[in-house]
Amino acid sequence: METKEGIWQFAYQEDFDGEKDMQLNEHFTFLYKDGTVTLRLVTMHPGIWKSEDDFYKLKAKFEKNTLYYLPPFGNWAKLASFDNNHFVDIGNGKRRVFERISKDKVVKWNLNILKENRELHNYRISPDGVIR
Repeated sequence: METKEGIWQFAYQEDFDGEKDMQLNEHFTFLYKDGTVTLRLVTMHPGIWKSEDDFYKLKAKFEKNTLYYLPPFGNWAKLASFDNNHFVDIGNGKRRVFERISKDKVVKWNLNILKENRELHNYRISPDGVIR
């Protein structure tokens, strides 16, 4: 049985005829483990609460073969679909393929994805930083 857990990183992109009106996500590396996704989400809006390092461990779910994550503020977002032992993201006329990698292959700007004992995001934190 193929396992979906592990560290996944963008490997390559190719032209793809389908899903031209869907948007590609902007994630380069993500960790899927124990029903959670850890990834980098950059907050550009001043005044909006964010983590110290822009990395979050978030709730995740599968619908058929598609992996979704629940961002700190908002609705479930599609991350990628599991196909042929890889995760793939399709949109904008492109197909992006993610390969499972070892810890030593994580790109430098995403090394914080490996932080030990990262807590699951507290979904009670509101955009202004107040815990509700």
